[in-house]
Amino acid sequence: MLHHFLRNAILLIGLNLLVKGVYLLVVERAVQNALPVGDYGLYFSLFNFTLLLQLVLDFGLQLYNSRNLAGNRAILAKYFPHYLGLKLVLALAFLSSILMIGFGIGYRGPALLLLLIVGGNQIMMSLLLFLRSNLTGMGRYRADSWVSVADKALMLVLVGGLLLVAREQMNIYTFVLAQSMSWAISLVVVASLLRSRLETFWPKFKPAVALSLLKRSAPFALVIFLMTAYTRTDAVMIERLLPDGDVQVDHYAAAYRLLDAANMLGYLLSALLLPMYARLLAKREPVADLLGLSLPTVVAGSIVFVLPTAIYADEIVYLLYDFADARTGGILRLLIFSFVAMCVNYAYGALLSAANELGSMNRIFAVGCLLNVAGNLLVLENYGAIGAAAITTVTQSFIAVAQAIMAHRKLSLPTELIRPGRLLVFCLLFCGLCYFVSQNLTLNWLVKIGLMTSAGLLLAFLTKLLDPAQWLNLIASRQVEGD
Repeated sequence: MLHHFLRNAILLIGLNLLVKGVYLLVVERAVQNALPVGDYGLYFSLFNFTLLLQLVLDFGLQLYNSRNLAGNRAILAKYFPHYLGLKLVLALAFLSSILMIGFGIGYRGPALLLLLIVGGNQIMMSLLLFLRSNLTGMGRYRADSWVSVADKALMLVLVGGLLLVAREQMNIYTFVLAQSMSWAISLVVVASLLRSRLETFWPKFKPAVALSLLKRSAPFALVIFLMTAYTRTDAVMIERLLPDGDVQVDHYAAAYRLLDAANMLGYLLSALLLPMYARLLAKREPVADLLGLSLPTVVAGSIVFVLPTAIYADEIVYLLYDFADARTGGILRLLIFSFVAMCVNYAYGALLSAANELGSMNRIFAVGCLLNVAGNLLVLENYGAIGAAAITTVTQSFIAVAQAIMAHRKLSLPTELIRPGRLLVFCLLFCGLCYFVSQNLTLNWLVKIGLMTSAGLLLAFLTKLLDPAQWLNLIASRQVEGD
C-alpha cells in the first residue's frame, strides 16, 4: 500500500511539474518571444489587474466550500446549485467591475477588448477551481490531480501547435483565445466527473442563502485578496505609471516567469504541509518536529536555486529571450531573491492557516500591501521595473519575518527549530563555493550552474538541512494514519 501511494504521489507531482513547467518555460516563453515587444507586457499587466479583483469573483467560496465538504460530503448535492448561482452573479459583478475600473484608469480600444477576454478567462478559471474544490472535498484527490494539469496540457497542444504551424499568425488575441478554449474544455471534463454525484447542474439563486454563504466565506476572501494584492500590484503599477510601461512589464514578466516556475515547488510543499499541520493541531500534538524538518529544507533548497540564478542572471535571460537586455538580467537578479522569502512564507503560512490565525495573517498582509504600493510609488520613476523587483523582494522578506515571529509567539515555538547555526554555516560555505566556481573555473556557465547546484545539495545533506529519508517517513506515516 505504501509503495503504491508513494508511486502515485511521485507520478502526479512529477506530472504537474513537467506539464506546467514546460508550459511556462517553453510555450509561454515562445509566445512572448514571438510577439512585438510590449504586447505580452500589456497582457501580463491586465492579467494581474484581474487577479486583484478576484475578491469580487470568488469571495473565498472555493476555500470555504472545500473545507466544508471535507467535514460533511453529504451537503454537496444540497448546496451545489446555490454555490453555482452565486458564482454566476459574482461573475457578472466581476466583469462589470474590471471594465469600469479599467476604463477609469485609462484602458481604451484594443486594451479594453483584451481586458474583456482576460476577464472571461478568469471567470472560467475561477469556476474550474470551484468545481475542483468539490472533487477534493469528496476525497477524489487523484482525479483532481489529473484535472489540475488538464488546462495547461490543452494549452500546450493548442498554443504549441499554433507556434509550430502558424508562428507568424500568433498575436496576443490568438494566445488568450487559445487559453479560453483550454479553460472551456477543462470545465466540461470536471463537470462530467461531478455529474454523477449531483441531482442537477442547474444554478439556483436565493438571496438569503447567498448572503449566508458570503458571510461564512468572508474570512477566506480577505486572506486571498491581501495575498494577491501584495504579490500582483507591481505589474499593474509599472504598466500604468511609466511612459514605456508595457515594454518594462515585458522585461518584468520575463523574469517573473522563472520565479513562477520555481514557486510550483513551494506551492506543492504548502499543499503537503497544510493538512499535516491541521491534523497535528486537531489532535493537540506538537508541530515543532514538522516545522523543524520543513523549514531548513525549503530555506536550504531555495538558496541552492537562487544564488547560481542571481550570479548568471544575464546569461539566463539572454538564452531564453530574444528581446532581453541588461535590464532583464537586473530584474531577475533582484527578483529571484524573493523566492527564499516565499518559501519561508509557504512553511509558516501553512502553519498559521492550520492554526486558524487568519486575523493575524490578514494584518501582516495588509502591512505588506501598503509597503509594496508605497515602495513602488517611491522607486518606479527613477528605477523602473528594476526598482519594482527590489520592492517585491523587500515586501516578501518583511512578510516572511513577520509570519515567522507571529508563528513562534502564537504557538510557543523555540527558535532552535530553524537551526540558525547550521543555516549560517551552510550559507557561508555555499556563498564561498559559488564565488570560487564563478571566478576561478574556466567552464561554460551552464556547467558552472550544474556544479554549484550539485555541490549545494551535497552541502545541504552534509549539514543535515536536507533529509529525504525523514520526508519519506513523514509521508509514510501520513498515509498509514489515513488508512
